[in-house]
Amino acid sequence: MENVNLNRQVFNKQKFNDTVDTTFSELGVQEPDLGFFDLNLATVDDFFILYNKLFFEIPKEGAINSHTFLVKESGDYVGSQQVNEEIQALLQEISDIREENLELRKENIELITDNSELSTEVSVLEAVEEVNNSQPRQFEGFRGRRDRQ
Repeated sequence: MENVNLNRQVFNKQKFNDTVDTTFSELGVQEPDLGFFDLNLATVDDFFILYNKLFFEIPKEGAINSHTFLVKESGDYVGSQQVNEEIQALLQEISDIREENLELRKENIELITDNSELSTEVSVLEAVEEVNNSQPRQFEGFRGRRDRQ
């Protein structure tokens, strides 16, 4: 049996991690560098890139620098007060129509109930009329006895 010498070269793991980037990333897509930002050169596209990147870091509520602040400012700019008034008017109209619908349903139930009662009364009156219109029967046996006397 022959001895074979194997040589293995070992690297320092810390130096490897410092040298080689082992994180996953998309090829060809570069994120904008947020470290350098000149307000004089900023565009609307830049704003939305930053907004989308920072979306979850922006507080939901607050007097300034919050989603609530952005909604209020944008709403004031586009006239959301007028839209809110229109929405309120439409909601009131829906409420009025629902009340009218409820009243009509109640009237419908009353008419059905009244019709049912009238139908029952008509049936009773028809039965009474039938009894009244029928000829009274005379028993011949009684007539015969009277006639004999």
